[in-house]
Amino acid sequence: MIAERLSDTLASGAPLLAGQTVILTGATGGIGRAIARTLRAAGARVALTDLRQEPLDALAAELGEGADGDGPAVTARAFDAADPAAFGAFAEQVAAELGPLDGLVNCAGLFEKLDYDRLDAAAWTRALTANLLTAAAGCQAVLPAMVARGAGAIVNVASTAGEYGSISPAAHYAAAKGGVIALTKSLAREAAPAQVRVNAVSPGPIETDGLLAVTPEQKAIAGSRTLFGRLGQPEEIAGACVFLLSPLSTFVTGHVLRVNGGALL
Repeated sequence: MIAERLSDTLASGAPLLAGQTVILTGATGGIGRAIARTLRAAGARVALTDLRQEPLDALAAELGEGADGDGPAVTARAFDAADPAAFGAFAEQVAAELGPLDGLVNCAGLFEKLDYDRLDAAAWTRALTANLLTAAAGCQAVLPAMVARGAGAIVNVASTAGEYGSISPAAHYAAAKGGVIALTKSLAREAAPAQVRVNAVSPGPIETDGLLAVTPEQKAIAGSRTLFGRLGQPEEIAGACVFLLSPLSTFVTGHVLRVNGGALL
């Protein structure tokens, strides 16, 4: 049946995520915007969230242009994605407005460069809240409905820092992203009996403001850590997310997809 559905999807020429409803957190960041645009290009209806409503509204207006007329294609709401109650309410709103949830991409996050001896309780709380608790709240909000339907896919955005430590001084960030990886693998085990998939994307050095590489020299140094000798682009992370949400990856779960230009080899 799975092979037949995939063949039918590819033969139809329809976009890979046609008819799917996907929530995206951290939607107005550098990587988040690329994911939002790629999800829409792949045919998904998208529900955007971040901390500020104004940039969300602007992005939603952009993505809603040229909608096919089969009902709303984009919705957006600002709230703290680390708040389980707020996330649960948003998930219910999205299901009512756009249809049952098929996917979730947890892209919300925060990178803060700090030496270990400056990591006070507030810094740890910021890192864990923005990077780990947002992903946990999102998964908790959408998994019950996905499990009940027996279908769905979650993609958590991790980091190579969570796999081998942060190159820049940011142990709190690396620890939080390591937690995202552990969360991903654990939930993959729990959700698998319902055929729900939970995976992670682990970006290497990507050309965004969060990289904190401003000058050409700084960017060259960061890019030199990859086998391609360049920085990755946000769209390359977005493509990996679409793959993990799509029928192309129905036998992939609990996986950490390294999109890092070979930086860990």
